[in-house]
Amino acid sequence: MTTFTGHLTDAQAQRLLDGLLVPAEAGEVESHAAGCAECQALVESFRALSDALGGLSLPPLPADFTEGVLARIDQRERAAARERRFAFGIAAAAVASVAIALVFTVGVWAPGLASAVDALGRAGRTLRLGVEIATPVLSVLRLYIALAAALAALPVLYLLSRLMPAPSAAQIA
Repeated sequence: MTTFTGHLTDAQAQRLLDGLLVPAEAGEVESHAAGCAECQALVESFRALSDALGGLSLPPLPADFTEGVLARIDQRERAAARERRFAFGIAAAAVASVAIALVFTVGVWAPGLASAVDALGRAGRTLRLGVEIATPVLSVLRLYIALAAALAALPVLYLLSRLMPAPSAAQIA
């Protein structure tokens, strides 16, 4: 499967000029470019642009170029650090505000919290009582529970065995 669909794209024309076509598209692109005047003009425009840019001399960099770049990087890092400190300050203020609100409104929410703690204590006592009662009962009924579980599992195991395919002769031997 190639990516060639008709006329050359700018990227295909540039890759053709640079000799960097993907092997899957190279044959089709090259044969189309050889017979299509519009695509030949596109490749020639890229060639002219490449020649024009290649003839330009590079301007010399200023003497303080590296220092300037490093100074701008340092400036951005300091700004980012300042923003992080500011965000941390806002978060700390929010936490402090919530803590102060909790302290000053203790009369409002403390009775509800005390009620919830009492309810958890009652639930814990009920659970402990249930365990103390259920443990000896279950130890007495252990054999009957195991038999009931085995009887309940037999139909399930039978149905599962019916779903399994029969072994082939190669598997038996």
